Amino acid sequence: MQPAQQNSDITPADVRRALIENGYRYVPAKGKGPIIKDWPNFSQRPEQIDGYLRKHADHQNTGVLTGDIVAVDVDAPDAAIADQLIARLMAIPGAKRAPYRVGKAPKCLFIFKATEPRRKASTGEYLIGGSKCQVEILGQGQQFVAYGNHAETGLPYVWSNGEPLSIPLHDLPEITPDAVDAFLADADAILAKAGTPMKKKSEPRQQGRGADTFWQRVNSAALDNTDSWVPSLFSSARKEAGTGAWRITSKELGRELEEDLSIHHDGIQDFGLEQSETPLSLVEKWGGAPSPKDAAFWLCERLGRDPADFGWQQRELGVRMTLGSLSRTPAAANDDVADDDDDHDHEEPTAALPQSTGLPEHLCFPPGAVGDFARFIVSCARFPSPHLSLVASLAFTAGLIGRRYKGPTGLRSNIYVVGLAESGFGKDITIRASAALADSTDYGDKVSEWLFMDQIRSLPGLTNKLRKSPSSVCIQDEFGRWLADHTGRNVATHRAEIATALMELTGAPQGFWGGQEKAAGNIARIVAPCFTIHGVSTPSTFWNALSSGNISEGLLGRLVLIDVGNAEPVKVRRPAGSIENIPPTLSDQVAGLLGLSAGRFTGPFFALNAKSDEKPHPIMTAEWAPGVDDLFEDFDDRIRGMRKTVDPQYRPILNRVGENAARLALIVAVGCDPKEPVITREIQEWANTVAEHSLHVILRGATDNIADNDRAAEYLRVRQQVVRRGQSGITLRDIVKNLRGSIDKRRLEDILAMLRQAREIHLARLTVESGQSKVRFWSAESLPDAAVIIPLESG
Repeated sequence: MQPAQQNSDITPADVRRALIENGYRYVPAKGKGPIIKDWPNFSQRPEQIDGYLRKHADHQNTGVLTGDIVAVDVDAPDAAIADQLIARLMAIPGAKRAPYRVGKAPKCLFIFKATEPRRKASTGEYLIGGSKCQVEILGQGQQFVAYGNHAETGLPYVWSNGEPLSIPLHDLPEITPDAVDAFLADADAILAKAGTPMKKKSEPRQQGRGADTFWQRVNSAALDNTDSWVPSLFSSARKEAGTGAWRITSKELGRELEEDLSIHHDGIQDFGLEQSETPLSLVEKWGGAPSPKDAAFWLCERLGRDPADFGWQQRELGVRMTLGSLSRTPAAANDDVADDDDDHDHEEPTAALPQSTGLPEHLCFPPGAVGDFARFIVSCARFPSPHLSLVASLAFTAGLIGRRYKGPTGLRSNIYVVGLAESGFGKDITIRASAALADSTDYGDKVSEWLFMDQIRSLPGLTNKLRKSPSSVCIQDEFGRWLADHTGRNVATHRAEIATALMELTGAPQGFWGGQEKAAGNIARIVAPCFTIHGVSTPSTFWNALSSGNISEGLLGRLVLIDVGNAEPVKVRRPAGSIENIPPTLSDQVAGLLGLSAGRFTGPFFALNAKSDEKPHPIMTAEWAPGVDDLFEDFDDRIRGMRKTVDPQYRPILNRVGENAARLALIVAVGCDPKEPVITREIQEWANTVAEHSLHVILRGATDNIADNDRAAEYLRVRQQVVRRGQSGITLRDIVKNLRGSIDKRRLEDILAMLRQAREIHLARLTVESGQSKVRFWSAESLPDAAVIIPLESG
């Protein structure tokens, strides 16, 4: 091997530029890792390096992201054991060329180029010579510190056999998943022979609500898979690279304490209150679950498991659960029933609990007028939906502030926001409440007459409304049905022109729209129109209206989709609020957003004075608070960077996500302070999260539902049967039962084979604790770690 190399004179900025040039992805590190939100997606633009060094001055070490790189971390303080492990590693072809880094000898870390990116893997932890010894394989979503000073020794890391600054990523020796797995198996055997396991599997990880009860089983399963539920419960949670623990700061929890809440697979600790928690107690405390049963069912849903898997009585199966959606007193759990799972004798339910894709409920109430309006709408509903209330509130506020405000990127408040919800979610009250709020000022119903337009039925109708009111909101009920009538290749020309007009109007507030010949006649020129859509649709109607052509045409990417998910509204017999009695504080907010001054509707800034043939004046700009521009730009860069990983047909959608986030932030910022709007970090983080939620709804919905012919639709339908079962998996018998003969046997066999060949699903065998063996289909993302895939040629 080459002599050790130590780069003590090179600056962190030079290190990071060199890493980028050699194809690596760097991340600033403090000690052993980064303490930066969303660090796995850290910007890799060289021109931003100096700025980030100033911004994160305490992050002087430099880490390298793994994924395309496989890092083999030999964490063995015992020199003899380390030598044995390294000798076994050197047996892998090309390993003798692998650069390796030492921070605290004899521990060391080797790097390879991945032939196939994979997740983290590791041996067990063993006690040898009084010290913990283990081998870890760092994969996707992780990092290792490559340059800087070791947190314990205080000395620089030292590279041997080359280093990332001199060896481009593509020149690293390659390592295959099979080689990694074989090495790990042998490494575990070496460690087991020399030491004793540090963990006793028989001991429960956390105290449950009884000895081996339903509650404890749910808690244990949730601790085993924190990734499935923590981000939904705490949208600001960040996962630490080194420990794998999720962290939520006290500030993000809205409390005046200094210490964090830590959620780790070994347990949950609230360091601020100095007390332990369980997953169930967190969901009750922070998720608003009204009872332990509701919290448990919500966790089961996130885990993709049936409550019966943990011993709940069979009669409770089939209940769909979202936080706060049930208030009945829970029935006692049948904690003594064994989990009998014989594929031949045990009848399963025909449908499992689907995972919710809904926006986390606490995000439905952003600060300022938008959140206040949404809360009021919820208070007036017999079947309240925070999600649809947010849709109404955003569109209403966007229309009120109209053409008179712009964000720091020049974008205005015009937004196309669509709520996806099944029937029975109380959408009517959201529409009527918006009109009631509009009419609650001294100016009466003239505000709603000016602001709202009828559903879009023709291009002349749309044009005439914008000529009268250049800032308008269209409430489009059953938006999916409208899409079906106005998009696609075979729609009538006059209808296709309306869809084209909607795409044109997204950029019109910065210029003008019209002044050109259309099929329906000459369209008058309208200066800076600010057109907003408040849409509602059932998910099935919405997705069935689309084809793959709609993705590339661009309209889909212009929509902000807010998905209700599985949250079923609970009937409120006597709502606390009433649209007949608007609180004066809300009326004052409406008036302030309209530009009312001292109780009189006067001056050019008053929204109702807007004229379609005149440029709006004055225009107020909402500025970013210090540092928030970096937050927005990093988010935009990260989303645009997904172009390399998503299906090429979805790339046009990525370009619109940042624009949607900018519009959302502007609307909320003006709602907080119409006179001096400022986009704070809290507002921009909220906007980024909602815009990214919309992106994921679009990507998942398009992938799962958009089919251009009957055969593609059958393919997607079979895949959904497997995906919906999550980690429970599904038997062939249940797939056939659920399809009810709509797909013949031979065609079904072909589809299952294609899905397996594409690695979208797997047929696998899983042995459970009782010793019984399950043979089921699992989606690729839900395949249990212990499941053994059955090769296609074998089954």
